[in-house]
Amino acid sequence: MATIRIMPETLANKIAAGEVVDRPASVVKELVENAIDAGATQITVEAGTPVYRSIRVVDNGTGMSEDDALLCLERHATSKIFTEVDLGAIRTLGFRGEALPSIAAVSRLELRTRTREATAGIRLVVAGGVVREVSECGCSPGTQVWVRDLFYNQPARRKFLKAERTEFGHVGDTLLRYALARSEIHFSLRLASQQTQEWPAAASLKERLAQCFKTHGFPSWLPVSSRNGDLRVAGFLSPPELHRATMQTLFLFVNGRPVRDRLLNLAVIEAYRTLLPRGRFPLGILFVELPVERVDVNVHPSKAEVRFQDGRELFETVTRAARDALTTGERRRWERPLAAAQERRAPVEEIQERLAISWGEGRQAERDAVLSAVFSAPAADTVDKSATPEAGGGKDPVISAEPGFGDLTIIGQLLNTYLLCEAPDGLIIIDQHAAHERVLFEAFLAEMTSASLPRQELMLPETLELSAAESAWLVEALPRFALLGFVVEPFGPTTFVVRAVPASALRDEPLALLRDLVAEGCAGVGQPGTDTMMERLLQLLACRLSIKAGKRLKVEEMRSLLRHLDGLDRSSTCPHGRPLWWKLTIRELERFFGRA
Repeated sequence: MATIRIMPETLANKIAAGEVVDRPASVVKELVENAIDAGATQITVEAGTPVYRSIRVVDNGTGMSEDDALLCLERHATSKIFTEVDLGAIRTLGFRGEALPSIAAVSRLELRTRTREATAGIRLVVAGGVVREVSECGCSPGTQVWVRDLFYNQPARRKFLKAERTEFGHVGDTLLRYALARSEIHFSLRLASQQTQEWPAAASLKERLAQCFKTHGFPSWLPVSSRNGDLRVAGFLSPPELHRATMQTLFLFVNGRPVRDRLLNLAVIEAYRTLLPRGRFPLGILFVELPVERVDVNVHPSKAEVRFQDGRELFETVTRAARDALTTGERRRWERPLAAAQERRAPVEEIQERLAISWGEGRQAERDAVLSAVFSAPAADTVDKSATPEAGGGKDPVISAEPGFGDLTIIGQLLNTYLLCEAPDGLIIIDQHAAHERVLFEAFLAEMTSASLPRQELMLPETLELSAAESAWLVEALPRFALLGFVVEPFGPTTFVVRAVPASALRDEPLALLRDLVAEGCAGVGQPGTDTMMERLLQLLACRLSIKAGKRLKVEEMRSLLRHLDGLDRSSTCPHGRPLWWKLTIRELERFFGRA
């Protein structure tokens, strides 16, 4: 008996379906793509509770005849491509001929469709890939597809689905991407017959973005427009001061197709490389248009991945377009009269501003001595490299127990960022942001261990609008956010009411802070009930509330910060692992000046 056999067709169909359909959002993606390719100007997605029980997609596209309706349920039946030449120049969203048969293989499917010329529509009922009924029906022109009991014949696959709100969140995010890609189409999303999202047809991309991003600071986004031969980049990107903890709000499209592409992500990040804090990402939407022959969309059954013929050229074009937009936006924002730009200050004043050293009263002579020494300082290339922090072999710096941080003599503040302190055996340089971040983190951690962070009730509750995925995640994480000091209540599918915030967050922007915490959590810092997630959220909370680099401090504030550092078990790094302080020893100093 032969050991190699042909698989039954039903088994092969289920395997193919597993590549195309892995959750309800995949069903919506495939059906919406078919509707767009059919020329629909209005698309409605309705989801039941739970989502896998019922998904309905209605469009007003061209519809199908009875023969086409029956044929579209066969694998590899398509109206998009016919020859190998067509495969190399794909202009439609769908082309593989696997969507409907894959969905039908793992669900109970009902399809109603009618062309504009026909007087009656066609109704097909399919269960597990087998056609059970074919009949005439009354329906409006276009196509309506009901998908019921998804994975009813694959219970193991259904067990992998997430919570109901999570799955609906993925459905909402999927539809949002197509609403951004096709602003001329009216999209609607309903949950259990209740309207949750609606994006009417928009006259322009800018109008569509205003519909979709009401709470993402869209009015400040910068327009992007660049052309390099037959390669064009267009869209909008956020200014540097507007950023998020994840890249979920950066939407990329190639020839109108929503994609997730690492090369394009890196190209955008490169443009912001010196403008954003580490671990922060811009918001925006970018459309890349290039000849279809230069991009391969036949990479994965989900069609969300692409390959480019010339990745380097694309990378450089996207980065240059983003940088030009940022430069133009910065120039318009900070443009000053030419006369003011040509003003010139005295050399000592320039050096003082560059060093930004804050001095206590009665130390004028000491300040002048330091400023005078700057003009005669040796060139940078004459510095002994062995005196740099890296020369210590990577060992952590050690401060003896006596004196402690609070006993150091404060010399001043460098660049409004670093505290300069004199120790018996050298100079201690402390990063004020990292130091305060560590102090706050340890304090928050101690308070969390005993109870929860102190909170402040808001006189007037605030509303917070999130994406569908973020909303689903936050609902599960609400008990943990209560420990952080936030009192948040659901007020709709994607809306929340904020009634209290951490008392320590009042000097910041509590809603912006809460939004960042949710984005960080939704990005995968851990499950809502885990201690790892709480630690990451506490790190972000401490980072946002701590003293920022560039803030001038009073001597009393410096001393208070140093005293708080004393007694901490971890005072060599910030909660993210960055060095908190560095020592320039007397021996290194004397060796540099030739005294050793």
